[in-house]
Amino acid sequence: MVDDMMIYPRSRRSWQEYKEFAANTCYSVILIGIALVLLRPVMVRQILSRAEAYSSVGLVDESRRECDKALLIDGESGHAWYQLARLYKAAGDREKAYAAYQKATQVDPKNKLAQFELGMMYSDDGSYPSAIPCFEQVRALGPEKARDLQLGTPPYHRDSLNMLALCYEKTDDSTKLEFALEEINIFYPGFGNAEQRLAQLKNGSPAGKR
Repeated sequence: MVDDMMIYPRSRRSWQEYKEFAANTCYSVILIGIALVLLRPVMVRQILSRAEAYSSVGLVDESRRECDKALLIDGESGHAWYQLARLYKAAGDREKAYAAYQKATQVDPKNKLAQFELGMMYSDDGSYPSAIPCFEQVRALGPEKARDLQLGTPPYHRDSLNMLALCYEKTDDSTKLEFALEEINIFYPGFGNAEQRLAQLKNGSPAGKR
């Protein structure tokens, strides 16, 4: 026995409503994605601000966890890698500090602090050839602005030139040593006995220590 039932086709109106719903859903997903991309730097900055606050009061583990959170959101955050490197270095874990500094300088080659501190680590360990590219990068970025120096920014450009002079002396590269000393003499007259060391170098005597 056949049921007395009729099947009606789906109305055009219902199909149109479905298409509009699907389109609105796609737009919403796109807008949410754009918002997350735009908000990501803000979120990372807030997390790293907490990391710095924890570090300033000696809560190293808490600071490290905040850095890890920031890197989960943005694995290419040079600032997060730099903060993590400093924490590892302070804890005496030089292997992890090296890795974090290298990542920080890789994603942000213009990070003067990371470049300089990585160069200092190499120099302290006697790896002068490895230190040279770090200090050269700081050198290429040029001197700090007078206003920044007045606000307490360390003179990384000046100190990098001084370290380059040491590195070139240690690696017996007299030509580049001379250039570094001349640049110190031009930008920072009287600093590091550059004029005297330059005269000694040109006279064939050892340039002397920094």
